[in-house]
Amino acid sequence: MTNATGKGPIFVSGTDGDKGVAIVQQLLKLPDQYTHLTRQPIYAGLPDDTTPRAKSLENLGAKVVAFDIFNDHKAAVQALTGVAKLCLLIDPLSERMQRSNAYLYGKAFIDAAKEAHVEHIIFLTPFTPLDPVSPPVSPSEGKLTVPMNDGYGSYRSQFMLIESHLHSEFDDSRITILRYPGVLFQHLFVFGKYIAQHNAFPLPHQHLEITVESCSMIDIARATACVAYSPTVRHSKNSYKITSPQLLTLEEVSQKVLQGLERETTINLMDMPTLQDILTQSIGNEDHAVFLLEMWGIQQQKLSGRRLEITRDLEVLTGQSGKTLNEYLKEDGVRDAFLDHSLPLSKVA
Repeated sequence: MTNATGKGPIFVSGTDGDKGVAIVQQLLKLPDQYTHLTRQPIYAGLPDDTTPRAKSLENLGAKVVAFDIFNDHKAAVQALTGVAKLCLLIDPLSERMQRSNAYLYGKAFIDAAKEAHVEHIIFLTPFTPLDPVSPPVSPSEGKLTVPMNDGYGSYRSQFMLIESHLHSEFDDSRITILRYPGVLFQHLFVFGKYIAQHNAFPLPHQHLEITVESCSMIDIARATACVAYSPTVRHSKNSYKITSPQLLTLEEVSQKVLQGLERETTINLMDMPTLQDILTQSIGNEDHAVFLLEMWGIQQQKLSGRRLEITRDLEVLTGQSGKTLNEYLKEDGVRDAFLDHSLPLSKVA
């Protein structure tokens, strides 16, 4: 590793989730697309190297590193020693992640990276501090803390705490933040089962007018890969927000999905508990359903004051603008994936 250039091995955490796999794939592809880049070793971190996902990552060309980040600090430090860049991905949709451990996961990786002298941390987060937090996070002595009555806190508050801890342990010259707020197109597949059964899209009756940002998982992965292969100084101290070229209301999102599936644009309105139950049944995990509702901004008690925007950050990082939802729905395999609602997101990402 050379500190002046930031060249060296790249480690991706959370590769037991779909976003982590997508990032690894883009990191492996980028040197083929841009031959002036020097190929770097790509390490994929996950808890078990015997799973089919671990084997598929190895087949792609990644070096799989398995350890228990929650209980084996020494193994984490050893895995990160010699690594130039850590793509710090905390994916609440992976099997191990819960509201009770998201912050602990992020903190454990940050602490291990500091001890291992990792040069550059690329932190991916679906939240922005400009968004309201529900339940609220209160500042205390310059740091974010979760209120005592908040239990483990919302996912939003835990990501804010992780970001605060990162800034407390690493100088800003060694940090890049990549934000991807709103709706990820691939996450819309959780509605596939309901659409197939009811020929309609479920939405909360109180929040049809909510405007959301959106983007594709592949755009997030491309942005991460471009930052990881760039000199550290080029993107350090910067925070980027990855968005598609359009803002949509939840009603518009549902209409575009149904139109893309060539179905009538029928919307079934319901209360929030019913919608959460539908998502839980589709995903099979209540915490994952809660995360998606938080990420989409429809579980917050206060919706005013949110800053929604279309950015050109993805174009700045990759030279290409993001895809619209309409464009994504026309991609090969997407419609079939909606119809086959049992298909894993990673198969269509």
